[in-house]
Amino acid sequence: MSQRILGVALLGGLCLIGASTYFTYQQLDMPEPPAAPVAPPVAVDSSVEQSRALNRQLRDTSIKALPDPGPLPASLQGAQHGVLLRMSEDGQLILQEDLLHLFDFYLAGGEEDDLARLLQRIHRDLAAQLNGVALDQARDLLRRYIDYRIALKDLPRMPRTLEPVQLRQRLAALDAMRRSHFSTEEVEMFFASQYAEDSYTIQRLEITRSDLDPQQRQQALDALDRQLPDALREARQQSTSHAELYATTRQLQSEGASAEDLRRVREESLGAQAADALAQLDQQQAQWQARLSDYTAERNRLRSAGLAERDLQQAIDALQTRRFDERERLRVRALDGEL
Repeated sequence: MSQRILGVALLGGLCLIGASTYFTYQQLDMPEPPAAPVAPPVAVDSSVEQSRALNRQLRDTSIKALPDPGPLPASLQGAQHGVLLRMSEDGQLILQEDLLHLFDFYLAGGEEDDLARLLQRIHRDLAAQLNGVALDQARDLLRRYIDYRIALKDLPRMPRTLEPVQLRQRLAALDAMRRSHFSTEEVEMFFASQYAEDSYTIQRLEITRSDLDPQQRQQALDALDRQLPDALREARQQSTSHAELYATTRQLQSEGASAEDLRRVREESLGAQAADALAQLDQQQAQWQARLSDYTAERNRLRSAGLAERDLQQAIDALQTRRFDERERLRVRALDGEL
């Protein structure tokens, strides 16, 4: 496995399932946001060990000795991560929720560049914003983060049927893995919200699949919602509002409304900034549909190649692994019978 392929594998995402995000976007038939999902399983071979060694080597190399990795990959040209790092008065790194986004911004170029250059860019960015102890702490955090992303291969595979028991086991395994790579403070800063969201979604799934009658089920769901942290509750309320707006815009699209018509409706409901963001989502949806079309054509070619059933399934699984991350593959498998 090449460094470039492993670099792509490291991009799979941050959270266990992104379960509530996944279900929300599944319901809205929209592409999942780019932050998210767990790296696909990676075989432990010499390339993985080489990548671990490279990660440690770059961590221990002085900033001045790091080679210039060259320009950003084409997909990142003109983009910025917008993360401003901070130091305390005594020169310590201040942890902030978006710190990992800086790492992921550069790692997003993994399909176009090798792991060494991806990491060199991150180290150089850290040095441009920090110095002294804070820089050393940030570089060590990067080392542990990459080791964590490699270690995600050891997680239990995502159950195809989304069984709550298996999802709970996977969430517990992920939480343990995070705590083995990060301090308690770091886990709370970077992953607490994701953990609460995933835990909530599993509980909601358990309730919806229970033997409760409809009234009892609704009461249980309402009680669960009341236990949500304020930030998550507000996010869910916004999600519901967005779902209603989405239904409206779908209707307008079916009636031939222009992009400007859609933007005007969205701006009236959500404001100009959100309208712009949704227009970007429209573009992402178009890109997602294009990816699905390409996958469908290749899958159909495999189906017509006369392969034995076992060989065909292995070929399709390999195709899905190449084309999609783990959460995307869940959606593709759900849609496969319709494509």
